[in-house]
Amino acid sequence: MELPASSILILQLIKFKIMKIWLNKITILCLFTLALFSCDKDEDRIIIQEGIAPSLSTSKTSVVLNKDDAANKAITLNWTPAEYGYAAAVNYSIQYDVAGNNFASPSEIIIANATEKTLTVKELNALAGKLKLPYETASDMQFRVKADISPEVAPVFSAPVTVSVVPYLDIIDYASLYVPGQYQSWKPELAPKISSLSDNGIYEGYVYMGSGIAKGFKFTSKPGWDGTNYGADGATKLSTDGGAGNLKVSEPGFYLLKANTNALTWSALKTQWAVTGSATPKGWVNDNVTDHDMTYDEIRGVWTITLSLSEGEIKFRANDGWDLNYGDNKPADGFLDKSSNDNIKVAESGTYEIILDLRLPGYYSYTLNKK
Repeated sequence: MELPASSILILQLIKFKIMKIWLNKITILCLFTLALFSCDKDEDRIIIQEGIAPSLSTSKTSVVLNKDDAANKAITLNWTPAEYGYAAAVNYSIQYDVAGNNFASPSEIIIANATEKTLTVKELNALAGKLKLPYETASDMQFRVKADISPEVAPVFSAPVTVSVVPYLDIIDYASLYVPGQYQSWKPELAPKISSLSDNGIYEGYVYMGSGIAKGFKFTSKPGWDGTNYGADGATKLSTDGGAGNLKVSEPGFYLLKANTNALTWSALKTQWAVTGSATPKGWVNDNVTDHDMTYDEIRGVWTITLSLSEGEIKFRANDGWDLNYGDNKPADGFLDKSSNDNIKVAESGTYEIILDLRLPGYYSYTLNKK
């Protein structure tokens, strides 16, 4: 029996409504499932936590450095990766310090994501020099690895490893100006020099000018006349003009010379060096009180004095004042540090020849020879 058209239409409408109801239910079910899935994902989010520190080892625990081997490998540091419980992007640094400092203010080498670092003899010697370890003497350095993933997460550190290092003295050839003049027969190739330890156009150094100062001197950028030559442009100004006059000082003496090739200025301060301190017969003295004056040895180019010292401390200062003085920062290494808060220790009483050597900028030194 064939249904009338009106009945067929009613059945189709009923079928459509039923399908729509089921479709809505399926949609709701899908949304509910998605919500549950999202909740599960929230629960599975990575929780950033403090990592497990790397473990550091070194190829050697004792190294004697030799300048002839400067390009050779000195030591290799290896460490295990830091663990954070997931694939974190870890940045590593090697920190180093003098043993006993407990890494209070360590120096640092950035490594990025490697887990190994080899240092050449020259590189390790430079690290020892930065820590002011004494030359030709065994001293303990400590290394540790710092692992870092984010500014929001505290870094983790390996346990320190101690390495005994015997460094050598490696003289750095600093940017310099040469000081030829009448006092040394105008020979720039033999002239003393003043240096810029920061290579910033600001130079200083000590030069002794004895007889023959009347016609002055100049600064030259090379140990010859084929570089930039600096003459006088007034009392304190420099000029690179070829016709500029010579620079002059008023009397013979041992001068602290300074030059600024950026501002084109210069200065000269005559100095008389002396020893003061608790170990000296006069003890610590005030400004403008005569210290134990040293004598300049023109042959050796150094200041000397023979003095009876007691157990205590000394310092070098110029012109009976504290504007210009030198001590020796700890650990003492025989090299002087300008306006240092650390004095020079005298371990035992006796008669000493004290030598002050200010010839080489950046490497001013002293010697205490007990007689």
